[in-house]
Amino acid sequence: MDQIKISQSEVIFYIALINIVIGFFLGTFPLLAGFIAKNRKYGIYGFIGSVVGGGILGILLSYPIAMIFIWLIVKKAIVRESADSISIDEKTAELSVENSENS
Repeated sequence: MDQIKISQSEVIFYIALINIVIGFFLGTFPLLAGFIAKNRKYGIYGFIGSVVGGGILGILLSYPIAMIFIWLIVKKAIVRESADSISIDEKTAELSVENSENS
């Protein structure tokens, strides 16, 4: 059986490629959560951040980025739902200002 020889630059490339793929898979969670919660901006930012973070530090950076953006998406969806359920009794009021100095 022949030995396989890989240079150092090839090893770094393959490790970075594997980490980018891991970041891609972890980034799909905030992307899907963003589309479901109608907050596409955070979903796309979470996806891109997770892929880039995966390329830089692998799962050590892509996982926290994905979780932070999922938390932001869920938090914003909860705030939006609670704001929609609050009804405000609006009444118009007549305001008049009388200046006692000019009278």
